[in-house]
Amino acid sequence: MANIFQKLVDIGVKGVVIDVKGIPGLVSYNSSIANQLKSWNGATQAADFDYLKNAITEGKKKGLKVFVSMSIFAEGMNYGGNRIGKVFTDNSFSDIQSQVITQSGDVKKITDVYTYGLLNPLQPLAQEYESSLIREVISNYDLDGFVLDYCRYYDISADFSDFTLEKFRQWAKLPAVSKTDIVAEWTTVNGVLTPKVTGPQYKSWLEFRAQTIRDFVSKTRDMVKSVKPHLPLCSYSGAWYDSYYGVGVNWASNTYDPSADGYSWASPNYKNTGYAELLDMFMTGNYTPTLTGAGWWTVQGAINGTKQVLKNANIYYGGVDLGNTQWSNIQNMKDAIKMIKQQTKGVMLFDLVHIDDASTNQFHKQLYDDVKEALAN
Repeated sequence: MANIFQKLVDIGVKGVVIDVKGIPGLVSYNSSIANQLKSWNGATQAADFDYLKNAITEGKKKGLKVFVSMSIFAEGMNYGGNRIGKVFTDNSFSDIQSQVITQSGDVKKITDVYTYGLLNPLQPLAQEYESSLIREVISNYDLDGFVLDYCRYYDISADFSDFTLEKFRQWAKLPAVSKTDIVAEWTTVNGVLTPKVTGPQYKSWLEFRAQTIRDFVSKTRDMVKSVKPHLPLCSYSGAWYDSYYGVGVNWASNTYDPSADGYSWASPNYKNTGYAELLDMFMTGNYTPTLTGAGWWTVQGAINGTKQVLKNANIYYGGVDLGNTQWSNIQNMKDAIKMIKQQTKGVMLFDLVHIDDASTNQFHKQLYDDVKEALAN
């Protein structure tokens, strides 16, 4: 860590985000609550090694800010047939895993359909457990910020459990509700399940899901500030706001009204689910090699759109996916970094392995020098 962090400082990086809880739900710190991640792909840590403590110690020696992130509501993963996490090992968590609808209209546990074992964000146990982990890590470690990741539903197919439908019925004050009142018919577009014919309750359903996530973020902010009043609460989300409603997240300002801006999926009250004001800092994934042009799927379009919907509600960093984006050439990647750095408060480089490990990026080389050149402009 000392060696890697020095390389980061040398190229101009000012801080790191240490992911201490990934999709499987295992944690990379000394926890009295969650199981720890101690081995992966044949590599094993010493039993007494505290990964996070070491990262903080070495990072601060180099003058780096050290933030921590967690994949909220993620508690399991089918990793090549190896089923890891609480949704597989704990019946109480298996029972509250997200239930997803299929194209035929059947509802199944998410782990029977997909590799990710996400929980239903509406379930009280899910919220209580994730909150306990956040409280634990911010209480026990000297952090410079906490970042919410995967603080959302899996996708538009989730969650169609009887529990959620009943909660929605109560929230919407309906005498009864069925799945087809929300989406009457499903189809698959480019391998992704998508509503084909929406029902009369579809917009209300989207608002309800976004309100669920906003309420959790609000409670999280209150808890974080009660433990450490000056600790920044941050979040990461994809920059594609025009379709991000599918995961139940409205990361815009609560003064931004998407229904008045031409978004047909938004109800007039959808704006009330915006949670930008609850965050001190926000990071978007501007994950495209196309630099200019209209719409959310260009770097410039995402920057412009994000600023429009955030309305300066928080500190905004744009993100660039170094290893998974199909760049046209190395200059394309550097130009994306420059654009984001120049037009936002800073750039989030996703992620370190793509810079350091030549086998994880398309250029088959370490990217320290190229990133340094981009950050210098």
